[in-house]
Amino acid sequence: MSVLLLFSSLTATSVYSGPDLRSDKWRVQRHSVRFSRRRNKSITGVDAAKTPPLFSLSSRQSGLAPALDIPWAMNEEVAHFVRHYSGPGRQYFQKWLDRGWALIPRLRQGLEQEGAPLDLVYLAMIESGFRTQAKSRAGAQGLWQFIGATGRAFGLDRSAWVDDRGDPEEATRAAARYLLRLHDRFQDWHLAWAAYNAGPGRIARAMRETGETEFWKIAQTGALPRETREYVPRILAAATIATRPERYGFRINRPAAPVVIRKVLVERPLAFETIEKTCQIKAGQLIQLNPNLYRKVTPPAHMVGQPHPLSIPTSAANDCAQRLSQLPPEANHYVHNYTIKSGDTLGGIASRWNVKASLLMRINNLGPRSVLRIGRRLVIPTTTP
Repeated sequence: MSVLLLFSSLTATSVYSGPDLRSDKWRVQRHSVRFSRRRNKSITGVDAAKTPPLFSLSSRQSGLAPALDIPWAMNEEVAHFVRHYSGPGRQYFQKWLDRGWALIPRLRQGLEQEGAPLDLVYLAMIESGFRTQAKSRAGAQGLWQFIGATGRAFGLDRSAWVDDRGDPEEATRAAARYLLRLHDRFQDWHLAWAAYNAGPGRIARAMRETGETEFWKIAQTGALPRETREYVPRILAAATIATRPERYGFRINRPAAPVVIRKVLVERPLAFETIEKTCQIKAGQLIQLNPNLYRKVTPPAHMVGQPHPLSIPTSAANDCAQRLSQLPPEANHYVHNYTIKSGDTLGGIASRWNVKASLLMRINNLGPRSVLRIGRRLVIPTTTP
């Protein structure tokens, strides 16, 4: 697939004269872009003589407009979010950048493997803030915020034990395949991003209703929901800042050397906490290295067909696999799903499954006053299948 490169003709003196990006020019408008009914003024480069130094939007190549392999634009809508992220939204954007230093190289590898533009990583930045365990109220999960059905359609495994939406590499390759398919359909990256947010059907309907084929023109008509109208400008604003964050006053907190990992085959259902204690692994490190194991338990080989290759740091005990195999049967941590029925009580369910009620409350995020609603599913840990 051909990728639109908008900047090959830009030079170090070819920048733009456009919207005021200074954070002190921020005007609160319910944190929403107000798209003008007049023709949208996209800015991709004009006479540098009219351009103050502030607007030399830089990139990995000093002095150039952002050297991105995705189509870039600067207009009032994008400038709105540049001001926001470098102004009142600075604190959380800095957190996104901090997480991104270590993640972005890994994500770009996945995008490259699928033949997708590498700078699509900034879509993940807007989707999840680069949080591998991000979850939405609608059930979307992971860096790329896949819902279950879309994830399965693009090759992500989801079972009682594993959810590949939480795996950075697997989810990135799936997102690349999905985005490339959307681009094939709409022949435009901005429309493809909008479709990723709102669904391809919604974008196709808006195009039919408006007769327009450009995202910016469709957005001006009000045919798209506000979230989608803001989605593309947010991505472009994030890419604009992230290509040279120091220009906008952000810290560059380079990550420490990445954790070197090795794989051990685990046949038993063992809780991460048990594995960490047994193999001398830092508490909380296993979920960072194995985010697709969302229950924080390794899948039992006899239920999934094969031992699970668990990622552990090389600093773990050399005989980790042997130590795990020698743990007593009561160390097993099976997980069952139980659907609450009429007449159920927490104490009764705990007694039936021979587990402590306090453990059920902790695992299922139940408080002392929580109500057991019929039809809700509880996660129940046991030592037997």
